This record gives sequence, C-alpha cells and structure tokens, in this order.
Amino acid sequence: MRIAIFSDIHGNLEALKEILRDIEKENIDEIICLGDVIGLGPESKECLDLIINNNIKLILGNHELCYLFGPEIDYGVTLDDKKNYEYIASTLTEVEKKFLEKCPLFIEFKYGNNKVKFMHFLIKDKNLKYPYHSLNLLTTLKDCLGDVVKKTNADYIFVGHEHTGFDYDFGSKLYGVGSSGCVKRNITSYTIIDFKTEITVLRKVITYNRDKLIKAIEEKDYPERNKIASKFFGIEL
Repeated sequence: MRIAIFSDIHGNLEALKEILRDIEKENIDEIICLGDVIGLGPESKECLDLIINNNIKLILGNHELCYLFGPEIDYGVTLDDKKNYEYIASTLTEVEKKFLEKCPLFIEFKYGNNKVKFMHFLIKDKNLKYPYHSLNLLTTLKDCLGDVVKKTNADYIFVGHEHTGFDYDFGSKLYGVGSSGCVKRNITSYTIIDFKTEITVLRKVITYNRDKLIKAIEEKDYPERNKIASKFFGIEL
C-alpha cells in the first residue's frame, strides 16, 4: 500500500494541480490532505473543489475550522487577519460547507504492529472548536513535545500546519510534511508513505507554474493581499 499526503495548500491552485498530476504517475492507493486547503492564497474555492472532485480525504485544518466556526476560535487571529478569513468564507458555497462539515480531525489505522495517525497538528483537546496545540510546542515549548507525541498514542504521526517541515523520533515518529502551497519558489512537494515490511517515507519535490500563481494573486484584490503575498509566497506586488 502507498499513500500520498500533502498539507497547507492555502489557495495555491497551480501547486495543487501539479501535485495531483504527479501523483497520477505513482502507484498510489490513497491520497490524504492534512488540512488548510483554504486561506491566504488567491484560489481557495478552486482548490477545495479540486479536493472534492477528486475524492481526496481531507482532514480539517485550522483554516477550515475557522471557516466553520468563525475566526474567533483562534486567539492568534488579528483584526486584520479576520478580514481575510471573512473574504474566504464569502467565496465558498453550501457545497463546500457540507463537505467540510463531514471531514474528520484525524485519520488513523493499524499496519501490522504499527498504529499510523494523520492530523493537521498535534491535538490538545478534540472537543474544542480549536483543538490544536500551539505551534510554540515546536519552539519555546519544545521540552514538552516528546510527552505530547507519546500521548498521541501512535507509532507514526504525520502532521501539517508548520510550513517548513520537520521530523522527530521520540519512540513514536513525528513527521511534519510542511506546506505544499506557501512556497517562495516554483518548487512544491508532497510525501509518499510506502507500507511494505517496513514503513518508508519519501518527500517528492516537483516544480509548478509559479507565473500563474502570481497572475492569480495580481488579479484578485482581497484583504491583506500584499502582506500575505510577501510573507507566505515571497511575491512583492
């Protein structure tokens, strides 16, 4: 069995299309997106529709949860950020909303003696509308990371949310796949997990049409566009 995963597309339709084209070349049995399809980039609705139309399993990210429950659930959202969240929400229809309402917070299964878990980020309390630990867990609170990973109760854990990617081994292996959409060059990536006698993890790097992304950003005048384009995509307008 081979599973392809990616995360944090953030409205970068060109990167998503290239990832799906490349996955078609691989012998992949299942595709899972670890969340944050929407938000930040210029084509959130188009990206989400592509996920829906290709029957890709989607795990809810913080941007999807803020769409469903309101950006107030995330204490890190500023008043300026809130305008972008509200704009994204205005572009989505009942079709996308109904799809997201059925998406899970995590997916898990057993492979041999190993328990494998996919989620947007490490979950603090699944009953909260914003259930995730702070990203500070990877920096200022890093001493707590091992204990949180062990409490997740899985041998292999795959997460998104943190855009640069990472991997740690605390007995349980934690992989951060990084962002496939918030990239500052014409390069994106996705991850292939190969379930054989042993579980192997391969990050595949590919190119995408960055000129089309730039054009899409230039053509859509949405809240905080210039700041977002610079910070998350490396594009100065």
